[in-house]
Amino acid sequence: MADETTRGNVTKLLVIDDDPSMVRLLESILTESLKDCVEIESLTDPEQARQRILESSIDILLTDLEMPGINGLELLRCAKRRNAFTQVLFLTGHSTRSALLDAMELGATDYILKPVNKDELLELVSQAHSRRQRWIRALAGTWRKASAESAEEATAAAK
Repeated sequence: MADETTRGNVTKLLVIDDDPSMVRLLESILTESLKDCVEIESLTDPEQARQRILESSIDILLTDLEMPGINGLELLRCAKRRNAFTQVLFLTGHSTRSALLDAMELGATDYILKPVNKDELLELVSQAHSRRQRWIRALAGTWRKASAESAEEATAAAK
């Protein structure tokens, strides 16, 4: 996946949990397995996370659903307003069924239960990364086709 880096196409993943030990664990697991294809940033303050999302587009958001102040649903809304293609994965240890249904209705990609299973976490993040890559290829193909059609129309109009 080194060619992704040279094309500036590295997936940006933001990890957010108000528990610093959970953030360290998640970052360690993800860095160990996905460091070549995913650029990982971690935060423990949901307000800082919201600011970060507003400043720059995030490709994958891995966030706790229940946090003090700003909860994961608010971060989901913020991320989707900034970039509709953001893949949002929720961590939850004690959320209600209603909160999980709200998350899915608002566009969450998936969720994982705490305590986190390493293999399940890596599978979900890898799937989100693959989904992002498919979108990039599809959109690039559509853009190339539209550009070629525009060029043909301009040539025909010039004749």
